[in-house]
Amino acid sequence: MVRKLLPVSSGLCIPAVVLFLIQLPLGHEGPETSAFALFSEGSSHYQKGDFAAAERAYRQLLDAGVESGTVYYNLGNACFKQRKLGEAIYFWEEARQRLASDREVRENLDLANLLVVDRIEEPAQPAVFQFLGSATRALTIHQYSWVILVLFAAANILLGIRAITRSPRTSSLCLAASLASGVLLFMFGCALGWRIYEANNLQHGIIVEQRVDIRSGPGAQNVTVFTVHEGTKVRIRGDAPGWYHVTLANGWVGWLEKSSVRIL
Repeated sequence: MVRKLLPVSSGLCIPAVVLFLIQLPLGHEGPETSAFALFSEGSSHYQKGDFAAAERAYRQLLDAGVESGTVYYNLGNACFKQRKLGEAIYFWEEARQRLASDREVRENLDLANLLVVDRIEEPAQPAVFQFLGSATRALTIHQYSWVILVLFAAANILLGIRAITRSPRTSSLCLAASLASGVLLFMFGCALGWRIYEANNLQHGIIVEQRVDIRSGPGAQNVTVFTVHEGTKVRIRGDAPGWYHVTLANGWVGWLEKSSVRIL
């Protein structure tokens, strides 16, 4: 488990579009200031054990707008090696949103969550809801969009073939395949709709300070109702100047300072 957690990704699995973005210049002349050079610099620092320098290089990539899952993954590794548990979990969560099916990202998060001080018991959900939740998160929004586009094209192509074919058998097969594509199109469309709803309406954050007091209202003068620790995931319900209204997985609610949480 530890060996899988620590290595920096080689970048071989980065989609071609991300490779293109990584090679974009950051606004200065010279290859040494390119995003690709920063990515290589961060990986080199990591391999040499200079995790703070690696973190700085990867953060510069994010500041330049290069937000690939691999950059977030490597940044999480660099933070974890510096014992920044909350930051590591935050960056790995960001990586999971872009690399939904990546096994190493999931394993890193599973291991890191074992180190979180707070043990928050979530209300038990029926197995069907657990399955649906896992299924809808199997792909990213971008991946769902491509699957839907392919299914839509396939359904229409099959209907077109059925319209011009003279073979009853081919016509029946095309109709059945088109109907199957339509059913899948509907299912993936529902999953995409839910993912978009989550992204726009269900905002979450990760506690990045070692200890945070959750108060009864937005202000330090309010009473502390409970305390959370770095790495804990919260849902953002609202905000006030300098404060977020949050909910824990077990239903507890309260207010915390905005500086203590990173929004996903």
